[in-house]
Amino acid sequence: METIFNYVCAHADEAQWLMFFLLLLAGFNIPISEDAMLIIGGALASTCLKHHPFEMWLWLFMGCWISAWEAYWIGRLLGPKLYDSRWFGRIINPARIHRLHHYYEKFGILTFIVGRFIPGGVRNALFMTTGLSKMPFSKFLMRDFFACLISSTTLFSLGFAFGENHQVLLQYFKKYELIILAILGTIVVALCTILWWFRSKNIADNQNTAGQ
Repeated sequence: METIFNYVCAHADEAQWLMFFLLLLAGFNIPISEDAMLIIGGALASTCLKHHPFEMWLWLFMGCWISAWEAYWIGRLLGPKLYDSRWFGRIINPARIHRLHHYYEKFGILTFIVGRFIPGGVRNALFMTTGLSKMPFSKFLMRDFFACLISSTTLFSLGFAFGENHQVLLQYFKKYELIILAILGTIVVALCTILWWFRSKNIADNQNTAGQ
């Protein structure tokens, strides 16, 4: 563990560029976790990049924000063709579009704030939906700016706090390793069950839409 940590720290100066690039790829629906990038970036900023943590956060924030622009324009330019795409059709369908559009109308910017914290394709589906519904790009930029600011700062801060206390946390992990692994395993099973339920629901929605 210590060897891995030292290796990562030795190359931490390049991490912000790599993470920025990975976040841009995430905008094209490539399965890269934005949440993981922010938490890892925060941890690196508090341990290996103590002299310029704001620079790391800024690059991550811009990567998350620009990534959303990509998803928006994919939805805006491709429109309903997304439903027939094998790459994007997994997360975008008429039923989900209808639900998200309803949330926009009812909750406004709160939809963006909550959506920013939901992984598993929902985040990109949210941005593509705004493009599909022809929301003005300037309005999209302003709404998502504040949502991205909140989510990126929150997750980066969590990673930063973890990095600052990683030695203590590692000691606790060694002491309660079996209990922690059991809890993590339970969480993974629960998340897999939730994702399976959402997937089944989307399939059922698609079948109902096709049958109408």
